[in-house]
Amino acid sequence: MKLRVAIIDDEIHAIETLRYDLREGFSENSEIIFSTTDPIEGARLARELKPELLFLDINMPGISGIEFMKLNEDLDIMIALTTAHQEFAIQAVGSRAIGYILKPVQMSDLQRIISLAEKARTKKSQGPLLMDRIAIHNHDSIELVSFQDILYCKSDGNYCELILLGNRRLLASRTLKTIASSLPSHQFSRIHKSYLVNIQQIKKYLKRGHGEIVMANDDVLPVSRNNQQEVLRIIQTYL
Repeated sequence: MKLRVAIIDDEIHAIETLRYDLREGFSENSEIIFSTTDPIEGARLARELKPELLFLDINMPGISGIEFMKLNEDLDIMIALTTAHQEFAIQAVGSRAIGYILKPVQMSDLQRIISLAEKARTKKSQGPLLMDRIAIHNHDSIELVSFQDILYCKSDGNYCELILLGNRRLLASRTLKTIASSLPSHQFSRIHKSYLVNIQQIKKYLKRGHGEIVMANDDVLPVSRNNQQEVLRIIQTYL
C-alpha cells in the first residue's frame, strides 16, 4: 500500500518542486493526497483526508511549522519538517517530527524520510499494543516504557539508568549496550561511552570542549571526542 503524503509550505514553488521529486523518485511507494500554502487549511485537510506523512515547512508567516505541531498535537501523523535555512533546523530537534529536510531537497534526504515513515507504519501495523515501548527488567518487576518517555540512558556498570520524563529514574538490570540494541537507532544515539540520548529530547548543543548536549530536562551531558562528529551530523541533519 502506498504511503499517503501531504505537503504544507507557504511557497508554491517549494510545493511544486517537492511534488515533482516525489513523483519522479517515489511514485511506486507514495502518493500525494493534498498540498497547500495555508497551514489552517492544511490542518483541516489533514483531519479529513488522514495522510500518513506530512512535509511541513518550518519558517511560514503567521503559523510556523513548530507552532502548527503544537496546535495540532491530536493529529495522528508523521511529520518531516522542511526549511531553507540551516539555523532553523535545530528547531526540529526536540519536536515530535521524525526528521527534517534542508532545501533545496536532495533525493537522498527524501529516501531517508520515506524509509523512516514506511518502517514506522509497518511496526505500527505489526504490534500496536507494544509499539514504541521497551521492557525494562529490575529486581522485582518488568516495566513497559515508551520510547518517547526516555530522555537518555546512563551506564552504571552492569546496570543502566533510564532518565524519563517527569523526573523519573529507572534502574535496569541490563548494560547500556544491551539497552541500546533494543531501541530504534534513528531515535537514539550514543554521544559518549556512558550516555545514550533520545534525539527528539535534545534541547541544545553547546560548542565547548568536544561538545555538550542539553536535554529537555536541562541535564547537561558530555560528548566524547570519538562521538563528536556523529553528534554534529545529527544536529546538522537531524537524522
